Amino acid sequence: MNVRNFVQSISKQELNSSFIFSHILIPLGVLSFYFVSLLFLLPEGVNKVFVTRSAKLFLPLTIFLFIAYFSIIGLRKTKLQFFSITNEEFDASDLVLPLLPLTPVVQYIINNSDILSWFECIVIFCLFLLLVCLLIFVVPLLFKNTGSTRTLMFLGLAFTFLITNMVSLTAQYKWYHAGSLKIQLLVLGCIWLISWILFHTNLRSLLYLFVAVYFVSNSILQFTDRDGTQTHPSLDQTDNMLVTLIGSREPVITPNIYLLVYDSYIVNETMLAYGIDNLDQEQYLKGLDFKIYPHTYSVASSSTDSMSRVLNSSMSYYGNERRAVSGDGIVQNLLEEFGYKTYGVFPMDFFFRGVVPSYDYSFPSYDDSFLDYGSSVSLLYRAIFMGEMRFDNNFDEIPSEEYIEEKKNILSEVTKEPRFVYTHSKMPGHSTNSGVCRPNEIELFSERLALANVEMRQDIFLLIENDPEAIVIVASDHGPHLTKNCYGTGDEYDISEITRLDIQDRNGTFLAIKWPSSDFEEYDDITVLQDLFPTIFAYIFEDQGLLRSKIEPITVNGTRISGVEISDGIIVGGFNDGEALFP
Repeated sequence: MNVRNFVQSISKQELNSSFIFSHILIPLGVLSFYFVSLLFLLPEGVNKVFVTRSAKLFLPLTIFLFIAYFSIIGLRKTKLQFFSITNEEFDASDLVLPLLPLTPVVQYIINNSDILSWFECIVIFCLFLLLVCLLIFVVPLLFKNTGSTRTLMFLGLAFTFLITNMVSLTAQYKWYHAGSLKIQLLVLGCIWLISWILFHTNLRSLLYLFVAVYFVSNSILQFTDRDGTQTHPSLDQTDNMLVTLIGSREPVITPNIYLLVYDSYIVNETMLAYGIDNLDQEQYLKGLDFKIYPHTYSVASSSTDSMSRVLNSSMSYYGNERRAVSGDGIVQNLLEEFGYKTYGVFPMDFFFRGVVPSYDYSFPSYDDSFLDYGSSVSLLYRAIFMGEMRFDNNFDEIPSEEYIEEKKNILSEVTKEPRFVYTHSKMPGHSTNSGVCRPNEIELFSERLALANVEMRQDIFLLIENDPEAIVIVASDHGPHLTKNCYGTGDEYDISEITRLDIQDRNGTFLAIKWPSSDFEEYDDITVLQDLFPTIFAYIFEDQGLLRSKIEPITVNGTRISGVEISDGIIVGGFNDGEALFP
């Protein structure tokens, strides 16, 4: 059927009561049912807000149209042929259609392959395949004698594509929690209308070809991009300068080492620029003989990138990017050789995704069964149905009280063997990473900062009381991302717009160390957070030569700040080009 004949056939049927019932009312009813049903099934997020708004719009409209339709039919005394209005049958070529809504699913699987096993990838794909086939094939078959199977099939195609592709739309339009209903309904309507028209004309083969090509090309592109960013050399400690310089030697002293990280904490100089004064907390630390390092920064601006390099004393991941933070870093391995027992205590399993934790003791504990704590399958499954990959919803968290209690128990222990304890609190935490600042973003950060300060004081009190001779490190991994778009500025801002505050806000860190003795100063040479353990090892070995293992203090991934870099504390590019990061 060509386009002209198709339009003519539609025009002839537009006043046909059976056509209106099967091609308009039934699809509207089914669509309203989708919206109402998902209200109770979807987790909080962009998708749930979408179906909630749509239900409020479509449900009353559908009810009104049904009442109006049957009222008119009753007045005209028209006899309806509900059970003989369609002879549309499915074809084998229709099996290509599910590939359209499955394309975003495959994209998410590939992009998160570092935290998924092959089995988990297959499980996620099959779960969404069943869901997609339910709406594209099964539901239309249920209405075979009362509605147009093709209309319902393409409605299911458009609806499932919108739901699975919502994460991409959210990232593209910088949505947080709620999106634009106009854009969402436009996507839904366009996918349905275009596919329906192409099918009912001589261009139906083009529809199937487009879906197949879109699925294959997008998947190949994602694989290519992923391979380009995930190639890491195998772990080989002999390639590490710190390992080479230490050799087979043993440290002179083996004090307990506590690395207490508070996510996105920042020095008061930067806090003041936000309008927050955190001087009391810094004075508290100084009063306990902590030395504060006010001008440190990290070479990376995300937790894994930053802390993996801290725990490897290297720019290299030596394999999986989570290998070091999960316990198999250069630092932990060296300390274990020196007789240390290692601990990793976290409020979530973020650092254990895709790897088995290798600390002597880790919390949360690991279970390698399919339903392990915070399964990666349920994690990604939930994120897709939320319609947004929010940082605070990507990973299952344990109750805050449980984490605090576990940390309290660990910090209160007295052990015979030396130990290294790494804890990483989620407080105060950074922005939502949606690419848009919430109206009260700084106020929310200030509230979380107050909680972090209380948590920090409790931790330090326990250590000073139970382990006064230990090396206690209070640090952050990166900045809180509260300026510009509250995320990586990328190409949204010209490099000339990037200020000193924007750079501090992303790569600035907090660092304070309580040394057991005053002779640390001859080994104390810290520029970037990643200098931490060359300095610690120089101290316990009483060997300044180990400071040669420090990395080059140049930031990576400059796209996070529109191409600006920091080199040895000096800003390279941007509004403050050539000036000190912390004047």
